[in-house]
Amino acid sequence: MLKKPDLNKPVYTIFPDFAELIKDGKCPTCKEKIKEEDFKDEASRKEFSVSGMCMSCQSFVFGVKTTK
Repeated sequence: MLKKPDLNKPVYTIFPDFAELIKDGKCPTCKEKIKEEDFKDEASRKEFSVSGMCMSCQSFVFGVKTTK
């Protein structure tokens, strides 16, 4: 099971709409539904627990090419 980000962090006070998207199970970057099966490894699951980003957005932000 994915661990959601700590929504008590100051960033979510500054960007409350991000917190709402994460609460709704959506990526704060692209607003798509988070699918646990998309995460490729422990590092991507850990990044989700920090940023709330889906695997696709993580790949884009960190410059990893993926095929969909």
